[in-house]
Amino acid sequence: GVEEYDGDGFRFKAKRAALSDGTKLPFGTMVWSAGLAPVNFTNDVEGVLPRAPNGRIITDEYLRVKGHEGSIWAIGDAAVCDTEPHAQLAQVARQQGIYLAGVLSGKKKEDEKPFKFFNLGSMASLGEMKGIYDGSQVGIKGQEVSVPATKGLFALLMWRFAYWGRQT
Repeated sequence: GVEEYDGDGFRFKAKRAALSDGTKLPFGTMVWSAGLAPVNFTNDVEGVLPRAPNGRIITDEYLRVKGHEGSIWAIGDAAVCDTEPHAQLAQVARQQGIYLAGVLSGKKKEDEKPFKFFNLGSMASLGEMKGIYDGSQVGIKGQEVSVPATKGLFALLMWRFAYWGRQT
């Protein structure tokens, strides 16, 4: 757990992490990674919802849980489409969330148009004011275009603005 937190905006003033055994570890910057495994929740639905061998909940192309169409949807790392599986990436989960918000708000019917992932490419910060961007497969599967790859300061700025633009 975290010892200190200031709930005002994104301020985070923690100085140490408290482990489950009571050990306290001081830190300057904390990096949290969710990993690429389904959340524990998917273990709790075994036998209730259909799961793939890797533990992810099986959905159709409309993000509806198989056998529960119209009443249960699953997205992100916890879900996998049986006809078109997607990588466990933040951009996939974000697009699925936007799609599902449209369905749940009634702006589109649940079976009006299947979810289609639009690949924005891959980018990363490499430290020391450097970054990298690979746009070799931008677009919807089967209709991709190639955007020139870039590296260095320009790629880092692309990465930063992409993430800053997602802040609310």
